[in-house]
Amino acid sequence: MDEMQMSKPFAAGLLRNTLSMVRRALTPGVRLPSEKERRVLATLRSQSIRRELANRSAPPLEHEERQQLAYWRLWRSIRHAAGEAFPPEQLNPSVWEHVSLALSVVGDYNIAREEPGPYVDCLYRPVSDLPYPQSAIRRCCEFLIEISDAHPASIDDDRELLAIKRDVLGVALFSLDYFLDASADELPREKGDNLAYVQRRKLAAPAPQSKPGAGDLIITRTPGVTVLVNEVIGVGENDEWMVLTKSGASMQVRRSAASGSWEEVSVVAPAAASWLTLTPSAGVPRWAS
Repeated sequence: MDEMQMSKPFAAGLLRNTLSMVRRALTPGVRLPSEKERRVLATLRSQSIRRELANRSAPPLEHEERQQLAYWRLWRSIRHAAGEAFPPEQLNPSVWEHVSLALSVVGDYNIAREEPGPYVDCLYRPVSDLPYPQSAIRRCCEFLIEISDAHPASIDDDRELLAIKRDVLGVALFSLDYFLDASADELPREKGDNLAYVQRRKLAAPAPQSKPGAGDLIITRTPGVTVLVNEVIGVGENDEWMVLTKSGASMQVRRSAASGSWEEVSVVAPAAASWLTLTPSAGVPRWAS
């Protein structure tokens, strides 16, 4: 049977069965879904994306609206009938619908990331290429990384597979910063022009007001927990810096306007995953000094 001709009842039943695998996987003492089972869920989601890409007759929406509507539709296809109408702001690892949402979002994002279209040779792409809001994708990546780090012993039969999944999640999260808030007409599709355009944007942007230094205190998102800067790795946009902490974690930080202290924006590689590869699939980033 051709995947594009799969009947809706059959696809719906297959999706329910696959989601039940995820639910069972969250039960203590029960194995996670096999590689084959995970591929079934990924196939279903990829079919949805292909159908949407194939439909070019409808006038395009602004990408923010399109991405938000897609995120809402995804949540409503997963949530329990009596569940919340809109996607949760805070994801809970003990709620299987939240885990299923994060898995689907990151899976769809990876499909889009691996199909660059006219930007095949470019490091940077427009944010409109993303299937869902950039903030939602980031939240789901961080959520799944936290689950992987918090429950490494939940997989007794394949610890190597867990390490691979953490690696992929870390690269996916890091690569998200290479989707820029620029229109497809504005961002060049030739490799050299693409890099030159981003460099011009960086030169035109105001320089960060301050730079973290070794020994500076960072207030993390965990209440009452602070860490110290070991060294600065690079600088990003919006006065944010990439630093390596003394505990071995890599994180983005920014200066708090309220307290004047450095505060955590996101953790790219937790200390427990010090082996995490942070090179995006499209190439090695060049940080401004």
